[in-house]
Amino acid sequence: MTIEGLIGKIRLGDLYPVRVMGVINLSRESFYEESFAEEGEVLERALSFAKEGAEVLDLGAVSTAPGSPAISEEEEQRRLFPALEVVRDGVDGKVAISVDTQRAKVADEALSMGASCINDVSGLMDPEMARAVADYDASLIIMASKERPGDILDMGDIVAALGGRLKDAGKAGVSPEKVTVDPGIGRWTPPKGPGHDLAILDRLSRLRVLKRPVMAAVSRKSFIGAVLDRKNPAERLQGSLAATAVAVYNGAHIVRTHDVAASLETIRMAEAVRGRPSTSRAGGVEVEVFAHSGHPGDLSWTFERLGVGEDGARALGGKGSFRALSLRGVTSPEAIVIKQEMLARGGDAAIPMGALRCDPGDMEVLVMGTAAQVRGLVKNLRSQPFNLPAVAGAIEEALARMEDPKRYW
Repeated sequence: MTIEGLIGKIRLGDLYPVRVMGVINLSRESFYEESFAEEGEVLERALSFAKEGAEVLDLGAVSTAPGSPAISEEEEQRRLFPALEVVRDGVDGKVAISVDTQRAKVADEALSMGASCINDVSGLMDPEMARAVADYDASLIIMASKERPGDILDMGDIVAALGGRLKDAGKAGVSPEKVTVDPGIGRWTPPKGPGHDLAILDRLSRLRVLKRPVMAAVSRKSFIGAVLDRKNPAERLQGSLAATAVAVYNGAHIVRTHDVAASLETIRMAEAVRGRPSTSRAGGVEVEVFAHSGHPGDLSWTFERLGVGEDGARALGGKGSFRALSLRGVTSPEAIVIKQEMLARGGDAAIPMGALRCDPGDMEVLVMGTAAQVRGLVKNLRSQPFNLPAVAGAIEEALARMEDPKRYW
């Protein structure tokens, strides 16, 4: 379940450093006035961001802050296209250029001028947007939206909405590896309050089920001001850096920020603590631990404190710890055996319908159960036919790597 994607030529995902996207704001109506770049400042801002470590630049000419005046398509083009031309020629391919727009016609022209990504906060409300991106084989960032940009409040609904938009983009011809998702943190609509944004930030890891890179856009937003009592966005840098660290720790692959230099060290520290995915390979099979909760040893101490006997505490520790693993590269017979072994222990495994038909070729299996159940699975697979002993070894190694210091540094 390793996540990997592309923004222009920039690779991002689990196996790459967290990327930094610098915001170049061409709209005076922005909630953060100091981020606005005058016509003569655009190239200087772009070059400065690139020097500071930004690998993607995001140019936007329309403010989406609540209460901002509507801007015509002609005015958006007037603001955007000269700046895009200047940045394109000035950075000379050193960074990827993204354009923040909700209009397919603007996106089409921007891509023809050399932009390599469209950042659509409306979540493809323009029915022609995905097709425009596909026509240029460009990258696409989709923000979770329903009727208005950023109007989805709950992470469950965000996941569902983004899942639907991913399907729409694929049907239009957008390459799946070129799509990044954005949960839409920020007070985009009046019903959305600081609690909604904090909850989304805390649960950001739920977006992993979409198997696409995640962008976090938290820079100087209103929920930070509410928590820290900082009405002026100019006073929210420290809060932005704290929110950025949480976002990266919870799985963000790219951070959109007004403060590139200040954010970079925060990002690097947070991703070091997050560590690399806990994976292993053996016999053509790749195993990844993508969810885990509880530690058998820690729980054993808790049960002993409650008066449970030593043997019982040890057994309950394994039963109280949950593990979920992705096994890629298994065959149909192997998938069926794994399913049966987990069911026999009270756990389960999700296998493709093709496994039940004994379709040829490799497939992916998701194993879900307690640490004790997974241990039992490993033990029994060692004596099974096919490639299952190698699968057992890969599972054991992936689990062992969860706390291996080498996964962090």
